[in-house]
Amino acid sequence: MKPDTESECLLHTPYFDVVKQRGYFIVKEPQAINGVVAVPVLPDGRLMLAVLQRRAIGAQSIEFPRGAIDHGESASEAAARELREETGWPALNVTQLGLLHSNTSLIASAVAVCRVDIDGQAVESTDGEVDKVLFVTLAQLKAMIAAGDITDGHTLSATMMLIAHASSPSL
Repeated sequence: MKPDTESECLLHTPYFDVVKQRGYFIVKEPQAINGVVAVPVLPDGRLMLAVLQRRAIGAQSIEFPRGAIDHGESASEAAARELREETGWPALNVTQLGLLHSNTSLIASAVAVCRVDIDGQAVESTDGEVDKVLFVTLAQLKAMIAAGDITDGHTLSATMMLIAHASSPSL
């Protein structure tokens, strides 16, 4: 990462640096777009959600598949790879919907949100991270959010991006 003359690196790891910049603590990652959220959509409009254990919250979380973008990989390639690794489902088509910044006061990098069209069924084994997948309509997803069943910020933001693009003629 390019050093900032007004920054002091407090912690350096292979994945991120924590810097103090003008009195603020900032997490800086190697890439400006460091992660991806895959929003899997079946032909009938149902959405795939992953149920998995998240150590940071000590509980299961319901969310869209997501992960890091590998060096030299596009957001679309990463979305297709993460979906396949976590669920075994292949991507038919990937469309980038936009970017989200999960914490603009702390994290410098962005996360890409991609709609991933899927069909059929899982064709590969998974990495074991996901306990199970759910298929829900958009109305069911909204009800799960309203009930507090979905609290993952990436999934909440990706849902809003999907809704915002739903009226677009290209989606």
